Amino acid sequence: MSIVGERPETGMRLRLVLDGTKRIYEGTATTPDEQWKVRVDLEGDVTVKTDAPAEVAEYTRRIVRIAAKTAKQDGVSVPRTIQRWRAPQ
Repeated sequence: MSIVGERPETGMRLRLVLDGTKRIYEGTATTPDEQWKVRVDLEGDVTVKTDAPAEVAEYTRRIVRIAAKTAKQDGVSVPRTIQRWRAPQ
């Protein structure tokens, strides 16, 4: 299975980049057939805005919440980028 390329061969690829001044992640969720824009607001509770299916939005929310919680516990800043691959369900 190749990890190089615009689209994953299977599953879903999540790529988010932090806009540090606004505490907002912006990026994409990509499957072999589709790609959605994703925006995640870190202020207060983690909020995801996307036109992707609900399961993609929820997966994204959970990934970002875990990253933010871990950073807070470790006393460091949230990661500048988040990249994850999710196996097909």
